Amino acid sequence: MMPCPIRLSGVGMACSRANGGQPADSFANRLSAILSALPRGLSPVRLVHPLEEMALLAACEALTRGGIRLPVGGDTVGMVFGVEEGIDGIKARHYAGILRDGPLGASLITFPLTAPNTVAARISILLDIRGESVTVCGGSLSGAQAIGLAVDTLRQGKCRAVLAGGVTSVEDEFLHAMHRLGQPDSGPVRSGACLLLLEAEVSGTSGAIEILGYGEGFGPEAVRNAVQCCLEDAQILPGQIAWIQVVGSGRDAQLLSGTLRRMVVNAPIVQSPESDLYSAAFPMAVADASTQVANGNEEPVLVVGTDCLAGASSVLLCRGAQG
Repeated sequence: MMPCPIRLSGVGMACSRANGGQPADSFANRLSAILSALPRGLSPVRLVHPLEEMALLAACEALTRGGIRLPVGGDTVGMVFGVEEGIDGIKARHYAGILRDGPLGASLITFPLTAPNTVAARISILLDIRGESVTVCGGSLSGAQAIGLAVDTLRQGKCRAVLAGGVTSVEDEFLHAMHRLGQPDSGPVRSGACLLLLEAEVSGTSGAIEILGYGEGFGPEAVRNAVQCCLEDAQILPGQIAWIQVVGSGRDAQLLSGTLRRMVVNAPIVQSPESDLYSAAFPMAVADASTQVANGNEEPVLVVGTDCLAGASSVLLCRGAQG
């Protein structure tokens, strides 16, 4: 029996780069418009880090496009956020302040953000989202793993809808750490988020974009295992794939493509242009693939990503049966 497909009802994205990307005034205007529309208590809402800003922008956009009014209220919408990069920068600066100035060097403003689940907690409070909330910290595939958990949550009937994806902030501390690990990242400081509003498929939604399958793999055969698991979940054969979007850069992307070819997957392979956004990269690739499918490109499409920890994730997308 084929598992229940999951409908992708709304997508929200935000991105900011030190050497380009969205103009600062445009980004600020988007954020200001959202904050001014939120119900306020005795004091105005204060966001202190790009992780919060990106997450709020992406969440509001995904929920609105999915037809959910803000603030949400009730417990029918859950959240699964992948948050990894950015937290390390906050921790590094926090502890550097303590080493330099003792207890007085600890910032009471940024201290809560040393815990990754604070980002999801802030969004749940600001938007009144009361459903199940999970934060995944699994490296650069955190956003992919969040999508997988959301799919399982919906199939088990725990929520009517789930806001899932990844949030990242690549700061100087992270770039320095990558260099020390022998995996230098020559890109600029950058932040981004991509959140997908996912719902269990219901009648009357023919033609909607669906997630048919999800798979993960770890170890030497991570990519093979992730793809096989995904295709088995979707009950699709490798030869039925129309095209593939890979999330990886440089040597990683080449190795990923080589593995797919050895699996006798002959579909065209396209590299995601947002691969440098780590935890947000895989959800962004899924969002891009969904747009391509909605615009009439061939389907189904497979999205495959890898990380430096010998892990891989895969999602299969298509358009729902036409009614």
